[in-house]
Amino acid sequence: MDELAPEVEALRTIPFFEDLTPEDLDRIARIGERRSFAAGEPIVAKDAVGGGLFVILSGKASVEAGGKRHALGPGEFFGEMALLSGKPRSATVTADEPVEAMVLEAMYFRPFLIKNPSVAVTILEGVVDRLREVQDRIDAVQSPGGTTAS
Repeated sequence: MDELAPEVEALRTIPFFEDLTPEDLDRIARIGERRSFAAGEPIVAKDAVGGGLFVILSGKASVEAGGKRHALGPGEFFGEMALLSGKPRSATVTADEPVEAMVLEAMYFRPFLIKNPSVAVTILEGVVDRLREVQDRIDAVQSPGGTTAS
């Protein structure tokens, strides 16, 4: 398990993986693949189909979606929607500097979830939490005075 320690620790920082056991995280890390991206290289492109979840192990990247850009660093992730839905990507992510990432491809992750239903339930709870956060941000923008309703 020591050779996967950085991957396991990076997975633990992802909200929908944080409550998993060390054994679950180790199993997930084993289906992941390390990939490197040069500065300026696109990691994923908006509207591309396929791929999975990316966890940044080192380096920095930028996400461009909806006309806005924000930075990602070690321990941060993107691609959970592509991992779970198989729909086209909603953003472009580009390496700002050399990036090392762990990639969990949907074709390996789905069978893993079928064999590990407790992990599937934990991930579903995390996805719901993330959707609620997005809805709260939308509500804050749309409501007068910027307050949200729960």
